[in-house]
Amino acid sequence: MRRKRRKHSLHLDIAPINLIDLLLVLLVFFVTTTSFLQLKVMDISLPKASSQKTAYKKSHTYVVNIDKEGKIFFNKDLVNQKELKMRFIELLEDKKYLLQIGADKDSKHSSFIDVLDVAKDVGVENIGILTKLKK
Repeated sequence: MRRKRRKHSLHLDIAPINLIDLLLVLLVFFVTTTSFLQLKVMDISLPKASSQKTAYKKSHTYVVNIDKEGKIFFNKDLVNQKELKMRFIELLEDKKYLLQIGADKDSKHSSFIDVLDVAKDVGVENIGILTKLKK
């Protein structure tokens, strides 16, 4: 009488602890490589300045950028003078606002002055100017 041999089956277990470790490593990687505060919302070449002492509050900071052609952007949105004035009026409702104005170094100075005039007409007072820090 012959005995039948049992085939040994291979049983793999995937430990959930190892997967949790992997997820934590990925989470740490993405948290450390992500930039949480981006004030430069478009590609412009800012002029350089020797001092930079502005306290940024992410939820209360609004950015106006002027590109080389003189186009005006309010927080990534292309706007004209009339729309910019309306955005400034809405901005005044936030009592802790900080308006940052950045202009490309090759843009016309008159474009920058136009933005300042609109801000002055509406009553915006807390204004900062975006620059690069000189090294």
